[in-house]
Amino acid sequence: MLKGQHTYDKTPAFVVKKCGLYAFSFFISFLFTASKVSAEDNTSSIKSIAVDNVWSGHRIKPDLLTRGNYQYVAYFDANRQMTVAERMLGKPWRYYKVDSWLGWDSHNYVTMEVDAKGHLHLIGNMHGDALEYFRTRKPYSVRSLERVDIMVDPSLEQRMTYPIFMLNKDKQLLVKYRDGGSGNGSEIYNIYDTETKAWARLHENNFLDGEGLMSGYFEGPTLGPDGRFHLIWVWRNTPNAATNHSLSYARSEDLVNWEDSSGQPIALPLTHATTEIVDPVKPGEGMINGNIKLGFDGVNRPVISYHKYDDKGNTQMYLARREAGGWNTVQMSEWQDFRWEFGGGGSLGRFPIKPYPPQLQDDGTLHVLVRKNDDILRFVVSGETLATLEVSKTSLYPSAITPVTERANQEVIRTAQLPLEHQVFKGRGDLQPDGTEFYLSWFSQPGNRDRAHSVISKPSVLLLHETE
Repeated sequence: MLKGQHTYDKTPAFVVKKCGLYAFSFFISFLFTASKVSAEDNTSSIKSIAVDNVWSGHRIKPDLLTRGNYQYVAYFDANRQMTVAERMLGKPWRYYKVDSWLGWDSHNYVTMEVDAKGHLHLIGNMHGDALEYFRTRKPYSVRSLERVDIMVDPSLEQRMTYPIFMLNKDKQLLVKYRDGGSGNGSEIYNIYDTETKAWARLHENNFLDGEGLMSGYFEGPTLGPDGRFHLIWVWRNTPNAATNHSLSYARSEDLVNWEDSSGQPIALPLTHATTEIVDPVKPGEGMINGNIKLGFDGVNRPVISYHKYDDKGNTQMYLARREAGGWNTVQMSEWQDFRWEFGGGGSLGRFPIKPYPPQLQDDGTLHVLVRKNDDILRFVVSGETLATLEVSKTSLYPSAITPVTERANQEVIRTAQLPLEHQVFKGRGDLQPDGTEFYLSWFSQPGNRDRAHSVISKPSVLLLHETE
């Protein structure tokens, strides 16, 4: 397991074609236990429990959150209804459904967070949609979830996209989202007061303003080992994914006041003209939102993994690090005849390449995992020069998860009329004292650029896995 790896991963590990597996009882209610897996496969033992039967008609992201002894899973059930399962660790699940239903848009994920008073906040199912937000009336009581119609300003809560909850250094709850559309959106931050149970704008102005010309697609903010919040993003001119450009960076001590990597203040709102450009990749040069990832080296310098085309037109992985003379960019891969030509709007389906955050190792090297088609590659990179020292195949999660998910979903696999993807997400939240990590897994049809498939697969069994 990589040092510090405790964020969740979206991992379509492989595609399952139609196959003649034996029928298996679809309604799983018992405990699965998988045996030890080898060191090459992230050594661990695993136990798995069913959460629910869930929507499998297209790829959509759930959320798995652990806070203290409480654990929550937010997802869309077999009827597309937004649902939350809550438990104390080791205890049975309690369920609650809210009045929000999923369409075909793969952007409409669901996410949640617990505030300092123990109230659960749930938001999601929005891609250019009006606010869909719920909050518990009682702490640690999922069955007291209630709809909240307004956060701060109704005029800014009609075309909301990419909501993310976060906690600042004082454990105050914040939410950020995009107001507007792809290519002309603004970034909004709100902060929550647990005493008054009211939200307020964190900044007087918009956090980011595309000035009607572009919008920002963000990764973070991420609290780094230096005690600062670090933010990276790309700009995008239109709904066409090929128009991503200009890898950018900013940092902050408090999420209110921002500066560039040299410590110079940046006035808000951030615009393309006022932000620090890490790599001036142009539209059509092979960079895409969602595939920029942030890590840190042994002296707390930010390191960004991303891809773009090389001078021969091949897609290659790159690293960028802030050094004494500015941002140093190094090509990490040497692939031949590999080019991902992408474009258009909507969810693009499964990316043929996906990087993960650089992870610092005890020996000072950086490990960068990259999924290239069905292979998970580990790049071992020098902490001094960023030169690639070694490339090997690895895995993102314990391999024992795969057969457990297959056994629970044999009927889904057997009857599927379209290819299915094995989805695995790593949970987020508080680390367990004994090192236990939590994953979700299930099967779904791939995305279809946010359009309906011709057939709908049977509901999948959503499993929660505990690994030692």
